[in-house]
Amino acid sequence: MNGERYRKSSPNLSVLIPAYNFAEGVLRIVSPLLSEGRSDIEILIHDDSCNARVEAAIQELIESNACLRYVRNSPALGAVYNWNSLLQNAQGKYVILIHHDDFPLSETFASDLLGELERQDWPDALILSCLTYDVGNKKIRPCVCNFIRACIGRHFPTYLLRRNVIGSPSMLVVRRELFDGYDVGLKWLVDVEAYVRFLTKQKRRLAFSTMMMASSTGMPDAISSTIKSDVKEIADAELAYLEAKYPKNSGWKILRGENLFGKLMLALEKPLWLMIKIADALNRFPRNEVSLSNAVGNRVKSFAVDNDKREECQ
Repeated sequence: MNGERYRKSSPNLSVLIPAYNFAEGVLRIVSPLLSEGRSDIEILIHDDSCNARVEAAIQELIESNACLRYVRNSPALGAVYNWNSLLQNAQGKYVILIHHDDFPLSETFASDLLGELERQDWPDALILSCLTYDVGNKKIRPCVCNFIRACIGRHFPTYLLRRNVIGSPSMLVVRRELFDGYDVGLKWLVDVEAYVRFLTKQKRRLAFSTMMMASSTGMPDAISSTIKSDVKEIADAELAYLEAKYPKNSGWKILRGENLFGKLMLALEKPLWLMIKIADALNRFPRNEVSLSNAVGNRVKSFAVDNDKREECQ
């Protein structure tokens, strides 16, 4: 760790990377950020890996860049504890936690992001646009349009517990002092619970951006992959946990379909979402599909390694 060389003044942006056995993914995020040469950002990597490959891959970068801080967790903290550890050690005015299997499409991400925050008059949170990348099939798919995301985020954030239109934590750029972190008692709903808690604690000034973050799916060590076979059981248990945690939340009856509005919403939900997705895809995706596919493909190829070298912790 190079903390002794770390500057004392607070940076504008903290980029937080929880690493786990995926050096390629860490380099894919870190290298372009460092190439920008900005002095007003910090990059924190907390490594839960069971081997030293991430540390070895970034060792030269650690030694030559004062804005880059690396910690090898011993013993490993576990995913959500690691996220919170990064948040607790961040010093930036804004923070973004980028999973090691996600990556921005912009080659000048930090500059573009800080420029966007300034144009949006420094909101409480900026939500990036999400592009999902299926690693196995090499397919890309855009997220729901920002109009729908804004309506839900601003007016009915509890609905995120049914349908996460925000995406992974990599989509959330938030003022550090306003964000309380993640509930370590959750796995499947851990991100959306944090979003709901942030949005409902008090009225937030949100901004939504067209800046793209690619979110990989189908990674073998992703939380969603490790609990895939038990998702329904885990989700039901976590919803019960959250109902006990937030008993006064009036949204539960709607989410459960226990009142007239809730029953109507559940009845119309699937056909409405299908129509929204079709309209959204026809409106914007075909025009950009080739350029977005090329951008994702180029970024993946630039940092490709032998995936057989990835190891699981015992």
